[in-house]
Formats: sequence, C-alpha cells, structure tokens
Amino acid sequence: AGARVAPALEEGSIRVSGPRNPRSPLLLRYIERLSELAGYASAVLILVSMLIVCYGVLLRYVFGASTVWQLELSTYFLMFSAFVGGAYGLKHGDHVNLSLIVDRLPEKPRLYVQLVASVLGFVFVVTVAAIAYVLWRETTQEGMTSGTAWNVPLTYPYLIVPLGMTLIALQYLVIVVQIFQRIKTGDHPANEGEDLEGGRTQ
Repeated sequence: AGARVAPALEEGSIRVSGPRNPRSPLLLRYIERLSELAGYASAVLILVSMLIVCYGVLLRYVFGASTVWQLELSTYFLMFSAFVGGAYGLKHGDHVNLSLIVDRLPEKPRLYVQLVASVLGFVFVVTVAAIAYVLWRETTQEGMTSGTAWNVPLTYPYLIVPLGMTLIALQYLVIVVQIFQRIKTGDHPANEGEDLEGGRTQ
C-alpha cells in the first residue's frame, strides 16, 4: 500500500519497453519516439488545415477572391494526419478495439490472442505499405500531377500512405516484442483491465 505506480502505468498502459524503460532495446525506444513525433505532427497539421479552410472562407466571402491551393492542400494535410498519425493512435491504444470476449480470458491466453492479432495487423499494414509504395514509385517515375488548377505533383500525396503504413508496422513490431517479453517473464498488469497496446479496456 502506498507504493508509487511506475510512470507508464499511470498513463493507463502496460509497457515493458519504451522511452522510460531502461530494459527496452534502443531501436524500440526510437520507434516509440517516432510514433509520438508522428502524432504531434499530425495534430499540428490538423490545426493548420483548419486555419487554411478559415482563410479560404474569409478570402471568398469577405474579399470575393479565391485560391487554387487551399482545398487541395488542406485535404493532403488531413490525409497525412489520418495515415501517419495512426502509429501514435496504435501506440496509445486509441484504435478501435473489440475486446468483449478477449477480456474474459485468463492472462496467458489473452496475451496469445493479442500476439496473434498484432502479428495479423503487422502483416496487413506491411501489405498495404508495399502496394502503396509501388503506386508511389510509378506515380513518381511517370511525373503524374493532380490535374487541378494547382496541379501539384502526385509524388508528394502518394507518399503519405506508404509512410503511414510503415510507421504503423514499426509500432506493431514494438507491441509484438512487448507481448513476447510479457509471456517470457510472466509480468502481470498492475491494474486490472489494462491491455498491452497502450489502452485501458472497459
């Protein structure tokens, strides 16, 4: 009683690796920091997109003018936030999580279910990243543009999906390593109802 909970547990996450854990391999710590950075960058771009839209509305209805870049750029920024920010959401367990049945399992079977789910998620995002990379390379080689008034080269927006999927895949690797360490060491969550993917089950 009265013992202080570790910082990672205070945030509602069970993390056997991560920036605050000296046992974590350096590479995994860098991946988690990269996921954090992606989340912050996504938040900034959402704010910038809102300001761009407000600027466009002000320009049109107050000054009677328009731009060729406002709608397109804000769309690309929101795409970046959705795909690249996914790694941050995965790290903190903010993705959709159906755990009604899994939560009723004993500790060890629950870890194995989480392991299988994480491996399947990793395979899926790697597949999407590979396909998206091929499309990006073809678009870049052919010099394709958006065909709009701004006519931006599509090599930039087409890079968003493979970049985002790569970051999510790396974060899945961190989660898989965490689960393996939990299975190996037999660590148990300090608070009942917490899961390994950074979130808290209800």
